[in-house]
Amino acid sequence: IVDNLFNQLLFSINFNIGHIATGAILLLVADKLRGGSFSVGDVALFTTYVGEVARSGSLIGSVMAQHKRAEVSLRRMTTTVTGSTVADMVEHTPTYLRTERPPVAIPEKTGADRLERLEVEGLTYVYPRSTNGIADVSFDVPRGSFTVVTGRIGSGKTTLLRALLGVVPAQSGVIRWNGQVIERPQDFLVPPKCAYTPQVPRLFSETLRENIFLGLKDDPDALDRAIRHGVMEDDLKDFDDGFETIVGPRGVRLSGGQMQRTAAARMFVRDTELFVFDDLSSALDVETEATLWTRLFEARESSCLVVSHRRPALRRADRIIVLREGRVEAVGGLDELLDTCAEMRELWHGEAE
Repeated sequence: IVDNLFNQLLFSINFNIGHIATGAILLLVADKLRGGSFSVGDVALFTTYVGEVARSGSLIGSVMAQHKRAEVSLRRMTTTVTGSTVADMVEHTPTYLRTERPPVAIPEKTGADRLERLEVEGLTYVYPRSTNGIADVSFDVPRGSFTVVTGRIGSGKTTLLRALLGVVPAQSGVIRWNGQVIERPQDFLVPPKCAYTPQVPRLFSETLRENIFLGLKDDPDALDRAIRHGVMEDDLKDFDDGFETIVGPRGVRLSGGQMQRTAAARMFVRDTELFVFDDLSSALDVETEATLWTRLFEARESSCLVVSHRRPALRRADRIIVLREGRVEAVGGLDELLDTCAEMRELWHGEAE
């Protein structure tokens, strides 16, 4: 709000700077106008100065506005990337505009990456100058399990995933992978150990194929499996260029459901040990969602941590974590929670209504 107010103030000044410049120059030539010696050359000079003075003032205002915006963005980046400084953010690096890029190192999956149990103990993150966030959240995800996090809007579901993955720095708590403490989850919980799809998938104005592989070596068999697990085979038939279809900036040429399933296919093609979904099914119909979960488990022993309030996910869940105001209200199976947890009953019947 402050940023927008500051920009609007400067832009309103810039909009009127031409009138201000006209008045200033008229004051400077007032004597000539009074004496009748204002020549054709003076008129030409006057019109030139008006434009230059107005442009200079407008440029100063624009630079001030953009400088402030860049300052805010840079400060946010330094707080998001833990351990980085402003100097790290502006450090010069090669651009490879006219030369070949060096090969990207893709980590190979090994036996050490195998997940037996993910444990979270006392995880806490509260947003600055706010009471929103999560506090003292504990749970575990055994191998091959389907764990669903549910709760009302604002209960902390997305914050829980962001703190778990290191997107925001947890203020307290311990995360263990097979009993090993994870010191830097943002570096550890990445493919081939973990893959994540946020609530709003990030797609690029490239082909469907490139949005799914994102630097991985092209593997037709893996791509076909990922498309099937993402329930996209029917959509693919409607694309004029198939896998080579340009999806547009941020996937604008795709529907909301197609964007989410493209992001899911991006996860599946990486064959990770743990899939983390943040409300993946929000733009999917019930039948498509049920098919996606069924296919995910039919060919492999997948471990999933899913944020959802939808019935297909809740019915399939081995364990449901109910959040309320940032804390764990209850943990258990669906039938058990419907019998013992009033919050779960309200969520369940609220979805039905």
